[in-house]
Amino acid sequence: KHGQSCGAKCIKGGGPVGIVSDGKAYLIVGEHKPMNDQLAEYAGKTITVKGKMAERGGIAMLENAEIVKK
Repeated sequence: KHGQSCGAKCIKGGGPVGIVSDGKAYLIVGEHKPMNDQLAEYAGKTITVKGKMAERGGIAMLENAEIVKK
């Protein structure tokens, strides 16, 4: 619970958002803009995100990401 509330506060405050999949961390980027408002409610939860895998300057990211609603 602590991680969820702190994570949501950091995300809403503009901090970078990432996910971990198979032990690797990915920065999440929407269509050329942050997705913080959409992602804050999912802090510390398991979600599905789709997008284009990319790497820039050694940073793995998921570009043009969108949350997959079940």
